Amino acid sequence: MKTKKHTILKKSVLIIVTFLILLSLLGQTDLGNFSSQDNSEFNYVTIQKNTIRYLQKGQGKDILLIHGSPGSIEDWNKIIDSLSVDYRVTAFDRLGHGYSSDYEYSHHIEDNAILTNQIIKQFNLKSPLIVGHSYGGSTAAFMAVNDNNSDQKYIILDSPLYEIKMQPIYMTTTLPVLGKGFSLLFSYTISDMFIENGLNDILVSIDTNQRNTIIKQRQHIWSQPKVIFNKSMETKNYNSDLKQISNRYPNLKSHFTIVTTKDTLKTFRKDCEKFHKEIPNSSLIYLENTGHYIQIERPWAVLNIIRQKMEGQPSSYKKQ
Repeated sequence: MKTKKHTILKKSVLIIVTFLILLSLLGQTDLGNFSSQDNSEFNYVTIQKNTIRYLQKGQGKDILLIHGSPGSIEDWNKIIDSLSVDYRVTAFDRLGHGYSSDYEYSHHIEDNAILTNQIIKQFNLKSPLIVGHSYGGSTAAFMAVNDNNSDQKYIILDSPLYEIKMQPIYMTTTLPVLGKGFSLLFSYTISDMFIENGLNDILVSIDTNQRNTIIKQRQHIWSQPKVIFNKSMETKNYNSDLKQISNRYPNLKSHFTIVTTKDTLKTFRKDCEKFHKEIPNSSLIYLENTGHYIQIERPWAVLNIIRQKMEGQPSSYKKQ
């Protein structure tokens, strides 16, 4: 009897080990990832061995948009066309998100700050207004700390700026050797459910049809194994990255407009409030009846705030 149990245990262990090895090997491939998109509206540029998807529209003063984690150019769909009537607007997929590659990406905010500066140089953007949502806002803060320019203007949309909690599931997808394999496994199994549940929690005020469209689009883009892995690794490094810069906030000279919501559920209001108190040249705007994706739920408010910032007017919000 003991021999039979021992044999079953050995076979079970062998099956599990074989499965993990296979999963690890498959995780190193591009299975389930997108490398390009058949849409003439988008373009691609190579920056230091990485292929970056970008969108640029309009003429005039420059605005640069940085999405969150996970995220992509699509996060700005509701404001790009309106802004491009008066300004030149540039948006891009960050490393390992959307349709961009992640070659030698170490998953730190600094990597994204470097890429953003390379984008500015690549497209010869002239003192662009930098608008960052969530992780993109954290990237903007990192840029300001490391290039303390009193003429530079930023808008931060509901971003973590001091700390963030890491969900337990990321412990699996950040495992050495196996992390990419588990990201691949989740891509084909539970990712759509997690994306739907997560978006339902933070999309507060849009109707059912819009909500379903947004969820399906994000499921398509965010369920890529590379996106799951890169999101996980960014989250793992998030607190240490923010700790590296947050003690330098009070010395910032750049001009910040910080936008958050009065509803604290699934938002980063407390971090935004603390950041505003520490930054001399900053203003804080609260929007009602919106969740974390402010530019999706309150696009006209965000458009107003951006236009006011571009024209040097006091930051405020007028209902449309």
